[in-house]
Amino acid sequence: MKKKFPIAVLKQLNHFKRNPPDVSKLVKPTKGLLKYEDLDVESDWYFEINSFSESQNGFYYSVVYKPQNGNKLREYKTNLKYSDVLTHIKNWANVIKDFNETEYFQDDPITANYTSEFFEEYKLVEEGADVEPFDLRRQILVDKYLDSSIKYLEKYEEKNDGFDLSEPIKQAKNVKNTLTDLSKNDVIKGLSKFWALCRKKGIPILKKVFFELAKEFVKEIGKGMIGL
Repeated sequence: MKKKFPIAVLKQLNHFKRNPPDVSKLVKPTKGLLKYEDLDVESDWYFEINSFSESQNGFYYSVVYKPQNGNKLREYKTNLKYSDVLTHIKNWANVIKDFNETEYFQDDPITANYTSEFFEEYKLVEEGADVEPFDLRRQILVDKYLDSSIKYLEKYEEKNDGFDLSEPIKQAKNVKNTLTDLSKNDVIKGLSKFWALCRKKGIPILKKVFFELAKEFVKEIGKGMIGL
C-alpha cells in the first residue's frame, strides 16, 4: 500500500499523523486517509483528509471538517494544498479551544466553582504538563481509580433508590475513555470536574471517592489532600 502513494504525499500525511492538535485524537477513518476527532466524547466534531490529487502546482487534498468555524457549526468540504491544510487544521483546533474555554450559560456555577478549586489545588506546574501524557504506570493507576469509583457510585445508586449519580458516573467514564489521549493537566481537569460533581452530591460521597479512593493517585503526583 505504501508504494501506491507519491513520496511527497507520504511525508505530508506522516506529518499530519505525528502532529494531531492537542484538543483532538487521531482515529481510524471510516473512509479516506486520516482523521482527527475532538477529545470531547460528546462532540461530533472532526477533521478528515479523504483523498489527494495532483496538479501543476503540486498535490491537493480533499478535506471535510466540522465545524466550519465558531459560528458556522455545519460540516465543510474543500480542496486544499498542503500548506493550507495545515492552516485549516490549526483554525479548526482553535475553534475547539475557544469553545472549551468559554463558559456554558447553563452550567451550574457551584459545580464550576468546585471544579476550579480542585484544579487550582492539583494542577501540575512541571514543564510539559499541558502537552505530555502521564506515563503508563500513572495512566493505569488513574484507570483503576476510576473503575473503583464508578463501581462505588453504581452500588450507592442501587442501595439508595432514586439517588441519581449519573452525572459523576458519566464524567468518570469520559475521563477513563480518553485517558491515553489527554495531557497530564487535562487528566487533572477531568478529575477535578468528577470530584466537583461528587462533592455536589454530598460530603459522604466525596469522602469515599476523593479522600479514600483517590488517595494513592494524588500522593503519586506529589500532592496532598485538601486540608490534610
